[in-house]
Amino acid sequence: MSKNQISVDIPQDVAAQISTKFQEIKDLLAPYMGIMTADERKSLPKMSDKSVAFVNKVIEYTTANPKFIPSMMDAQECKKDYTANQTLLPLYAVSQQVGEMIKDTIMLTGHEAYVQALYYYGSVKLAARAGDAEAKTIAEDLSKRFPRGKASLDNKTGGL
Repeated sequence: MSKNQISVDIPQDVAAQISTKFQEIKDLLAPYMGIMTADERKSLPKMSDKSVAFVNKVIEYTTANPKFIPSMMDAQECKKDYTANQTLLPLYAVSQQVGEMIKDTIMLTGHEAYVQALYYYGSVKLAARAGDAEAKTIAEDLSKRFPRGKASLDNKTGGL
């Protein structure tokens, strides 16, 4: 028997509340968000941890020494973008943590449900091989999940 690593029953009202709150967050952020294609994401120079201090100093220098601001630079827009970036970073960090928690729980619950289903399938196959007609019908239906044949299935179910 496999180790049960998680046992949760998320009430539907809790799931509904979470979904509503995620939608509220999405709606609150939507007017302030930019959307890019995958190619656009790849092509842009990115501000990393080391670049943050550099950009911050440039903003300070443009305020203290505006005579060096080149004509192609919009210092106010640079400061605005930097401020938005710094405002969003902690929100993104929290959302990543929540996302990872959800992702891990999805993986664990899916794994455990699948392993248990494989145990049942192995048991049904044994009963079908022993001549149980009802088990044969169930096994034939469930075997559609494994179109490559029973050799790979026996490996996954431990030969059950």
